[in-house]
Amino acid sequence: MKPALTVFAGAEALEHIRNHGLQPDDIDMVLGASGGPKWLSLAAIDRYLISEWFSQRRRPLHLLGTSAGGWRLACYAQNDPLAAHARFQEAYMGQNYSAKPSAQEVGGECRHILSEILGTDGIAEIIHHPVMRYNTLVTRCRGLGASENKVLQGLGMAGAMTSNLIARSAMRPWVERVFFHHPQKPPIDHFPHLPARHVALTEENLAPAILATGAIPLAISGVHNIPGAPRGAYRDGGITDYQFDLPVLPEQGFVLYPHYFAKAPIGGWFDKKLKWRASSRDYYRRTIIIAPSWEFAATLPGGRIPDLDDFYAYPDYQQRRRRWDIAAAACEQLADELADIHANQRWAEVAAPLPW
Repeated sequence: MKPALTVFAGAEALEHIRNHGLQPDDIDMVLGASGGPKWLSLAAIDRYLISEWFSQRRRPLHLLGTSAGGWRLACYAQNDPLAAHARFQEAYMGQNYSAKPSAQEVGGECRHILSEILGTDGIAEIIHHPVMRYNTLVTRCRGLGASENKVLQGLGMAGAMTSNLIARSAMRPWVERVFFHHPQKPPIDHFPHLPARHVALTEENLAPAILATGAIPLAISGVHNIPGAPRGAYRDGGITDYQFDLPVLPEQGFVLYPHYFAKAPIGGWFDKKLKWRASSRDYYRRTIIIAPSWEFAATLPGGRIPDLDDFYAYPDYQQRRRRWDIAAAACEQLADELADIHANQRWAEVAAPLPW
């Protein structure tokens, strides 16, 4: 039977794996991509990483996520990450909306999910965690995109999307990338295409930043006037950094990237259909990507991992929940295979060059 899990590594990471294998302390950074319910395919991998792989971690581990990836990694940085992750998964899978929910209704449900993630003390635990250093990216919308009126906001998003056809940098009149980083030294200092405004995370702005990075335009109400950041409307970090095309290049260690697909990550949200715009292989030279194989994904309900289309294809909560429960249970196999690869140090056997 073919493996369910695929492993890819950039040139420098692959050389290290072939010469030395891979240990948890070799990793300096973890990435978490946008993607809505796609994250459910990685839930079991998350649990393995936080309960086993990184459980004895003593030196700093940088976490960078956008949208659902930012929510996932907020669980990693709490004192009881497994409990936080369980609360997140149950709250996320429990989303239940009216037939035609407004952006405000969905925003209210997102606030509930965030409150479940953070629990009673999550904000302070994330800010002051001795090992896990949490970071997220958020988009500050300019002009019409800042409006909560759907027509005006849609025009603003169309302006950004059209500008992006020319170049990512052409979106500057419409969007600003905002990097909410751990109070210690940020893990990235160079942001190509679109410069990033740096804002240090505090106990006052952490929750609004996490909420904002998941605020999908038009579908979810934005987050306004985040403390410590410029006034304005903040939306999904995936607009600028959907699956990352950034120089994530730690000086010593490597980057672990649990991803949804065995293919090149997509830079920004508007790049999804631009076949000619691929992420830089050079930026990924120190990254290890672990992802479900296409063959495994085809065995899940509907022949794919869960995604945002499920909210529209299966508006009935019970039907959608059954499909998600089946998919999440099947994806336990991914974590089992990862545990076996590590326990038997089969990294060199399974790791392949980047697939693009």
